[in-house]
Amino acid sequence: MGNTYYIVAIELSSSKISGVVGIETTEGMRILATASTPVDGFISKGIVRNVDKASEAITGIVNMLESDLRNVVKEDIAIKKAYISFAGLSMKSIRSKVIRDFGEYIKITPEIIDGMECENQETFQVPDGHKRLQVDTQEYRFDGNIDFNPIGAPTQHIECNYLNIVMKEQYFAQLCESFAQAGIEIEDSFCAANLDADILLSKDLRRNGCALVNIGAETTTISIYSNDKPRTLTVLPLGSNNITRDLTAERISLDKAEVIKFTRGYKPTTNENDDIDSETSNNIIYARTGEILKNVRYQIEESGERVHHIVFTGGGSKLKNLSLLLEEFLSDFSTEIKPEPQFTLVSESGVNVSGVITTALYGLLKQGKANCCELLMPAAQENGEIFSQTEMEGKEETVVEVHIEDAKKEEIEITKKEQPENKEEDKPKAGKENGKVKDKPKDKGKSWKEKMGDLFQDIVRNITSDPAEEQNREEQKEGNDQ
Repeated sequence: MGNTYYIVAIELSSSKISGVVGIETTEGMRILATASTPVDGFISKGIVRNVDKASEAITGIVNMLESDLRNVVKEDIAIKKAYISFAGLSMKSIRSKVIRDFGEYIKITPEIIDGMECENQETFQVPDGHKRLQVDTQEYRFDGNIDFNPIGAPTQHIECNYLNIVMKEQYFAQLCESFAQAGIEIEDSFCAANLDADILLSKDLRRNGCALVNIGAETTTISIYSNDKPRTLTVLPLGSNNITRDLTAERISLDKAEVIKFTRGYKPTTNENDDIDSETSNNIIYARTGEILKNVRYQIEESGERVHHIVFTGGGSKLKNLSLLLEEFLSDFSTEIKPEPQFTLVSESGVNVSGVITTALYGLLKQGKANCCELLMPAAQENGEIFSQTEMEGKEETVVEVHIEDAKKEEIEITKKEQPENKEEDKPKAGKENGKVKDKPKDKGKSWKEKMGDLFQDIVRNITSDPAEEQNREEQKEGNDQ
């Protein structure tokens, strides 16, 4: 594993849970493993409704990712952390402002800017039952000017606008609990809409005024940008599943309804009248998609921002002939459809990337800075006792240290014994001594390497053996010697 940093990203949506593992290389982000599983009602409108089922699904995703990793890197690696995105129906943005009057011209310092941010953190009124998840600094206004970095500028008066992203506290807690129950630590979390915008919207679009509309299965997220800053964030309880439900009400299967949406779509060029006639399907698609697009227009007008361009993404944007509906409902806007991720991926052979990696997942990979995986060591069993990786590492270090120190001493003793002596009385005497037969040294006849090996075994035995058993063994040994 070395110094490799494995970045793990997991996304929970109303239609599926997806996960990916990647590493940053000189060629870019390299994808090592992917996994995806459908959501069966336990996530609705981006909200975890059943923690146990969500946790089981996350565990399944992690297991699949670990299996792919083993095949790619040829090591047993466990996923311990993940980067996640947050979205859902209760998420919204609220603007706030902090004003400072100085009475005289003073130069703006970093301490003043930090103090204004702290004041916003302390004074912003988070709605009851909600949690603030993110704060985006909009811009600073002073002396009739707009500036994004006012440090060093002299002024008597300055104000700063902030965009606070909030979500129902209970819903965010359920999201976090799902990961905790699966044994996965959340390394960091990011707003999914901002991750999408960083990839799909160019700097020029964000500067000139644009909207990013993500049509999901059960929600539609609208984020508006101008002057290269996010201005509003709204989540509508409308998605492409509304079309599917109305089509299935015409006594056709769910699978067939999906086919109609994505292969026939609105005003099909061929006359396909099987199961449901084109006029009926057109009316359903027109009504449900029109409902979403009318709300998109309303949110843009309510924001007060100048929006010239709208980018559509998400699974619902794959509706065939969606452009015909955009021309009818949003004809005064420049529109663009980007249903698929707009980036180049480098992946290992056999790793499925298509249809799994979303812009949010890729954005999470790019945000990742910490290693999310841990290399597992094979379990070692010594004298019936199993040691964990940490314990094994500690024992190895101890054994090596004692081994080296004792080996030096043993080498000195061996050298002394093997040196010839001139004095007759210093030579070892065979036979009886003081009426007893002298025991022959146990190490007599053994090589230096053999003696070192015996010493190492004794040290390991002393570390791993039970003290009481060792004492009994010594007492028994003394009895046998007597």
